[in-house]
Amino acid sequence: MFRVMVNRERGRILVTGKDRDLRLLDEGWELVYESFDWEDAFEYAMEIADDEIVEWYYDEEVKKKFVKGLSIAA
Repeated sequence: MFRVMVNRERGRILVTGKDRDLRLLDEGWELVYESFDWEDAFEYAMEIADDEIVEWYYDEEVKKKFVKGLSIAA
């Protein structure tokens, strides 16, 4: 599950598939979107971003593209 979390006070948006990041909810972050697809979550984050900084884990993006490439080749 990939999540989009927002911290409006800090002007940050996080796209994450890591369950450990749910602890951020206790630190003022808000869960605004969930998807089983990384690209859907990332696109949503980019759509809602105005002046906020959008952050994500590079390894999750690379893994998604690698898995997608494997499915196309099969």
